[in-house]
Amino acid sequence: MTPIIRTKKGAWFLGVCKGLEKSNRGNALLWRLVFFVGACFTFGIPILIYLGLAVAFPIEKAK
Repeated sequence: MTPIIRTKKGAWFLGVCKGLEKSNRGNALLWRLVFFVGACFTFGIPILIYLGLAVAFPIEKAK
């Protein structure tokens, strides 16, 4: 399994969703929808989870 990283290439905000996609854990658009819909119906808790993941995941090294 590929480690999860944040990537700047193709990222919209902090690169968490694109990093999940690059590590073969689903489509970035699907992850963005999950975080958005979840934030709409759970008083923003997924936003806190997203920010926590942005802190926890390392940033991809430039090649």
